Amino acid sequence: MANAIAKTKRYLRRNGLKKTVFAVAERITAKTPDSFRFVPPTKEELERFREELPKAETKISVIVPAYKTNPVFFRELLDSMLAQVYPFWELVIADAQGDGSLEKIVDEYRAKLEKGSEIIYLRLSENLGISANTNAALELATGSYIGLLDHDDVLTPDALYCMAKEIERSAPIMLYSDEDKTDTELKTFYEPHRKKKLNLDLIMTNNYICHFCVMRADVMKELKFRPEYDGAQDYDIILRCILKAKGRDDITHIPRILYHWRCHEESTAANTDSKMYAYESGLKAVEDFAKNKGYDVTVSHTEHLGFYRVEYKPDLFANRPEIGIIAGPVIQGGKVTGGAMNKSGALLYGGMPSFYSGYMHRAKLMQRVSAGDVRNMLVCPGLENLWREEGLPLLDKKNPDYISISLAFCEKARMLGYGVVYDPLLKADKN
Repeated sequence: MANAIAKTKRYLRRNGLKKTVFAVAERITAKTPDSFRFVPPTKEELERFREELPKAETKISVIVPAYKTNPVFFRELLDSMLAQVYPFWELVIADAQGDGSLEKIVDEYRAKLEKGSEIIYLRLSENLGISANTNAALELATGSYIGLLDHDDVLTPDALYCMAKEIERSAPIMLYSDEDKTDTELKTFYEPHRKKKLNLDLIMTNNYICHFCVMRADVMKELKFRPEYDGAQDYDIILRCILKAKGRDDITHIPRILYHWRCHEESTAANTDSKMYAYESGLKAVEDFAKNKGYDVTVSHTEHLGFYRVEYKPDLFANRPEIGIIAGPVIQGGKVTGGAMNKSGALLYGGMPSFYSGYMHRAKLMQRVSAGDVRNMLVCPGLENLWREEGLPLLDKKNPDYISISLAFCEKARMLGYGVVYDPLLKADKN
């Protein structure tokens, strides 16, 4: 409760009374589906996983930069590693704490290791910053794949098993799982983050990939962590990894919560203002990514810290010839009645009050979608003939079959090789 009140006060200072009232109303009324919540794997599941280990004994390194680390949290991190059903891992710790207290704990846990597992400990002579500390651990990692773990967080016991199984199946350049948050005592799990597959436009608005992220070792060691992006160094390296991917199949989402992000007053998870510099670094990372993609953009903060707005100069179509359609929401009676849809025609944000931001604020973020609503849509020059042929400029806005018309038009556009981007701020005057 105290954290929620403090968070509301910080939001009020940044965004004013009106937006704060809307945000509080949404938080009070929002409900997370039970299917999203974390369900720990049963003993039977874990036993089955141990019996079904991947044939390839791929070593996975997990690197942890440590500084001002709570020893209780650190022990729980080590406990979560020792609890892994997948045995072929190494934990690499770069300790900038300086007093050697963590090394004593590591020595204690080394005696508990099973065959195939290893803990590598490096005491740094000084705190070099999060990126440089992480790079020090990265240099010592010997696994074929490398995962990132914060010094106060924990993995689920099936985390490395799930990663190893997917690595054996598809050998992607990067993998990531769902995650949630937990309290200081690891007793309550909340705010589950069920993620999407790689969505270029969505990842430019927010680091939704985040935890648990595992990357091919040669790629991570080539990219390294950049100190000028400290605070958003993970976001930065994820974006640069996406630049190296040959396609969506190179980056895999595992739809399972494998990572618990611990919340306490010093953590970004609980106090978004505690590391304001991190959000500035995130903005710079998006700008750099867009520049490397050849996009001419401006990037700005939204009212929700860590979420960004990308504006294209002169427009999105001029920057990205692969995009054929920009679609926005249709608002009636203060609620969303049209807009982003899946291939079946189901509205992604239908029925939501227009001032709500939705689950993980996605209703207010640009993103790739399967289809959009023709009642609020812009098309690129390459689709204008198709638009006229379909008679869409003359579309009766009250036509009850607008969903079918929208789906058919977007499907034809996709068949021609064009993508659809949802822009929650679009107000097209097309019809």
